[in-house]
Amino acid sequence: MTQTGVEAAILAMNALGAGILLFVSGVVQKVMNGMDELAFKDFAQTFLRTATSDPFTVTIGTIPILAVIFYFAMYGFHHWWFTAGIVLWMIGSSITKITNLPVYNWIRDTGSTEPAELQQKRRTLQLGNAWRAWVTLLSVIVMACQFSIQATALAVVSCAVIAAPSVWWARRYFRE
Repeated sequence: MTQTGVEAAILAMNALGAGILLFVSGVVQKVMNGMDELAFKDFAQTFLRTATSDPFTVTIGTIPILAVIFYFAMYGFHHWWFTAGIVLWMIGSSITKITNLPVYNWIRDTGSTEPAELQQKRRTLQLGNAWRAWVTLLSVIVMACQFSIQATALAVVSCAVIAAPSVWWARRYFRE
């Protein structure tokens, strides 16, 4: 596989991961916010157990790490946009490890049932998920600049132009 092919594969995996993260930080987080504290605790435990055993999410989370190691071993750090995107991706991943893992560990504890503390943990989880989602999306955009800044900008604008009416239509449709 050529260097461009490896970059495209890593970029595609990162984009899939960004999509999952945006879904979790947007849709799933809103569902969690609508729950009482004990229901949130039960949901978060189930969500973590399911997400960490799902082959698709484990693959999307693991293969890019291995691919990045392979990429840098084979091609070095010469493509600065791509390297910057990988650094952003690692920062986003680190944010989750720093903010979310302690929350999930706390939630797993059977004695953790204080509603005020559960509410605070939910806010921490929300912040960590949102930051990681947006940093990962930014990493996808920066990585894509390796191929062409103009093409990346055009793709981002095109996606926004296509998404805006879709979001408006969906909100209007589901309100009625």
